[in-house]
Amino acid sequence: MKTLLNLLTLLLVCSLQVFSQTPFRVVGYMPSWSGSVSQVQYSKLTHINYAFLLPTSTGGLQYLDNAPKLQSLVTTAHANNVKVLISVGGWNDGNDSGFESLAANSTYRTAFVNNMINFVNQYNLDGVDIDWEYPDAGASANNYILLMTQLSTAMHTRGKLLTGAIVGDAGGSILSTAFPLVDFYTLMAYDYNNFDHSTYNYAVQSVNYWLGRGLPASKLVLGVPFYGRPSWESFKQLVARGADPYADVYNNVGYNGITTIKKKTNLAFDKGSGIMMWELSQDATGANSLLSAIHEVVLVRSNTPGNGQAPIGQTIWLRGNNSKYVSSENGTQAMTCNRTAVQAWEAFEVLDAGNGKVALRNQGKYVSGENGAQNVTCNRATPADWEKFTWINNSNGTISLQTSTGAYLSSENGAGALSSWRTAIGEWESFHYAPAGAQQNAQTITPEEKAAAAFTVYPNPVNSGGLLNITLPDYNARATVQASLLSSSRQVLSRKSVQAGNFTLNTGNLPAGTYFVEITNGTKRYIKKILIL
Repeated sequence: MKTLLNLLTLLLVCSLQVFSQTPFRVVGYMPSWSGSVSQVQYSKLTHINYAFLLPTSTGGLQYLDNAPKLQSLVTTAHANNVKVLISVGGWNDGNDSGFESLAANSTYRTAFVNNMINFVNQYNLDGVDIDWEYPDAGASANNYILLMTQLSTAMHTRGKLLTGAIVGDAGGSILSTAFPLVDFYTLMAYDYNNFDHSTYNYAVQSVNYWLGRGLPASKLVLGVPFYGRPSWESFKQLVARGADPYADVYNNVGYNGITTIKKKTNLAFDKGSGIMMWELSQDATGANSLLSAIHEVVLVRSNTPGNGQAPIGQTIWLRGNNSKYVSSENGTQAMTCNRTAVQAWEAFEVLDAGNGKVALRNQGKYVSGENGAQNVTCNRATPADWEKFTWINNSNGTISLQTSTGAYLSSENGAGALSSWRTAIGEWESFHYAPAGAQQNAQTITPEEKAAAAFTVYPNPVNSGGLLNITLPDYNARATVQASLLSSSRQVLSRKSVQAGNFTLNTGNLPAGTYFVEITNGTKRYIKKILIL
């Protein structure tokens, strides 16, 4: 008996350890009618729900729209370690008669479950997402439980997932007996009303409602919209016509900007197990991407190896709360935060300055707090104390940079030069950041190539026609170095051979876009993504 108790204790501890290590879920819906498989940011997702498949009233399945797209999605997503589920239902103009009929009949339920098993096997899917909008109270609610019970057994015995999409709050027809049946539920915490339909307060209200109902935090995934109401425009459409990507209202359209999305992602970390978005094709690209904003929070909150609390080794843009970019002004004068477009002067390398501090470098020179005695500059050749900053992650998803004097870098709301004499973190001392190059969609670099990318390229971004400075820390002097400039599709555009660990590579007169630099040195191969402006 003692041995059995010890075994049970060990199993319990192991199960708790497994749960504690469960990655934060980032779930994106991809509709059959919108979006390109090749433009999905797979590295920032854990699950993709393909929408939608509709049931018939007798448990059959209606015609799947754009089946080749689903097949391509599964292949590409699996290659990037992202799971794909089929989402069944959807709003469907409020017509849920198929679900109502099949769930009420045991024969139809069995037919539906068997059809779902075959469908999942046919498309090599990872599971099923039931988006029944919505069961009614009473018999319909009980039939939902019967359907989900049977489907849960069928999926879980085959190693597949069962999830569900449920209303943000007031979801009384989803009985608590459904909670053990699913791997997780995604909360559609949007469409609350016609304008201010998805506020942060409504997200809090939705999360608290379901937690109060007994849904485990480990199964709660908070949903956010990538669109606005009442116009139903996508976030990228709103930004394209002038909306502030960090705000939530534009011309009487209510949406979620980057600041709110980050705040909601932090909420999901604090009280749930993931975040969901409807839907991926509505996202903006580059520095304005909402998915990228989510990913920034995920990296910080997950303490992802290689990222830490600051993006060491990355080249980033900094953006003030006035939605303008921080600029080094090419080291010729005091730095500002009033640029509306990104150039080479707005790209900063984040370097490890030791003792938990970072240094920022642009055009070979370091950003300096100047001991708070004058305006911030970017003209120091080497990093002394004034050029070393503490990287602070704020709770709202922004970052602040603290100087050696204890003061903070301040954008001064873009009204003047950057300063470093503010002693408290306020609106002007908070900055958003994004990886440089994020404004271009590019082919994903493989993990093997990322791991091997032990060389530096500067500046990055670079102006067209400029020179790239390349340094190989582990240069093998006995082998020739071959440097190639590649297109985004990996075609060789130019190539040179050198016998040195430090050299330059000319970008020529290439148009603006994303490219790759490939280096071979003996048996070693390195590759890095660059942005030409």
